[in-house]
Amino acid sequence: MRTIYRYTNIQIMEWIYLSVIHSIIVAGLILFLRYDDTPSNVFPIITNIIVGILSILYILSFNKINYISGEISKPKYYIYSIVLFFVILLGYYIIKTCPNPAYFRVFVALEIIFILLFVIYYEKNIKLSYQSIIGIMLGCISIILISMDTIDEKISKK
Repeated sequence: MRTIYRYTNIQIMEWIYLSVIHSIIVAGLILFLRYDDTPSNVFPIITNIIVGILSILYILSFNKINYISGEISKPKYYIYSIVLFFVILLGYYIIKTCPNPAYFRVFVALEIIFILLFVIYYEKNIKLSYQSIIGIMLGCISIILISMDTIDEKISKK
């Protein structure tokens, strides 16, 4: 049975502000990665080791170790970690090789479309408005146009 959460207007608006802050931080990190001159894939590996250490410190500081000890044996965390490791390395490679780091982030629209389609399939009671359908179509069009722009750039350089 699904739990229905009751949010106040302040809580509903809070996620929007936090999402904007998150987007600004991610954009800054992508630009830093793009222009960083660390050799090979050393940068994401070192930063993920540091993130792991900070995560352990977080668990220890909030006494959540008892909760973690029961969860750590579940295989889903190991599968997710392996996939995430490859996603991080792939993202690093793409940021370094794409002509413009903004092109890399355009594909977030594709992720939104995949998630929306999955939710529509999984939760049969979702009703899409015309605004949502137009948004999905515009997202697809933007991905196609920007991808074609990069292809045109490669052809004109030859």
